[in-house]
Amino acid sequence: MDKLTRKVVDLLLEWGADLVGIAPVERFANAPEGHKPTDFLPECKSVISIALHIFKGMADVWGEYDQPGKTITPYLFYGYGLTNLESSRMVNRMAKLLEYQGHKTLCFMPTWQSSFYKYFEEAVETNKVKAEFSHRHAAAAAGLGTLGWNGLGLTPEFGSMQRYNSILTSAELEPTPLYDGPDLCRKEACGNKCARICPAGAFSEAESQSLTIEDKTITYAVHDNIRCLYGINAMVKGSGGRSDIKIPEGPGQAMVWYAEMEGDNVDMFDRGMLDNCFGIICGDFCGKCLHQCPSKALSAKEMKDYDLSKRASSLNRYSLL
Repeated sequence: MDKLTRKVVDLLLEWGADLVGIAPVERFANAPEGHKPTDFLPECKSVISIALHIFKGMADVWGEYDQPGKTITPYLFYGYGLTNLESSRMVNRMAKLLEYQGHKTLCFMPTWQSSFYKYFEEAVETNKVKAEFSHRHAAAAAGLGTLGWNGLGLTPEFGSMQRYNSILTSAELEPTPLYDGPDLCRKEACGNKCARICPAGAFSEAESQSLTIEDKTITYAVHDNIRCLYGINAMVKGSGGRSDIKIPEGPGQAMVWYAEMEGDNVDMFDRGMLDNCFGIICGDFCGKCLHQCPSKALSAKEMKDYDLSKRASSLNRYSLL
């Protein structure tokens, strides 16, 4: 590994990243127009992806407010808010260091709901929302893993239990190989659990979309982001809050969701939580597709058979033990 790449990887791991991968900008050739790294940073040569593992206990304790021994608050903060803040500190610090070396850098917000402000008008017309830059797709391009049926990033070290952030840079760094290990999403075994347990009905059990990175094609579920917003904001039963709003049949409608969000059907305690801590600090009430995904880390034997040396530029503290 060249000197600059090694320094970048080592520092990010030292600062608390659990996984680091690097994608050359060419791997984003099939990204949607307007969302490629070079659409925002024309000089971009590499995208650095970091993953922060979120611990399993806060997923196991997630539950409804009236369930004994269950609570959503560890997930709200440790599974979402603090993880986003920690990863943002890391990418901000690395972006400045790269800039000091003469390389232009750019970072995006780690939380998707706050990052589609640019597309609000489009969402009203199309009933689809999207982020400016997709960190989970960048993680797949950087070789950290793949995408599950739930559309979330899966890694051999942690399954679904991590969140991502990215750094776009003009520095030409040594890329990480694409993941080519055992299947991480085994939807036939779990029966599309992510689609079945989603309280907002945001996932299709059968309809798919695909992503091609170099010679690899990843297939995952069609996802209705508008319906998903009902779960994220605790507006439907089963998403962690007290509200029980009924979503109209069919695809989610942006203005219907917005009217409900601003209306009187949101429980006052849910609204208090949303108004006081939602977003970067805390957020995403539901997250069932992530913290209840049955995708697990590969077993010790599977990891050994996979050969961790293939992830040499994506070293993590656990693979070094």
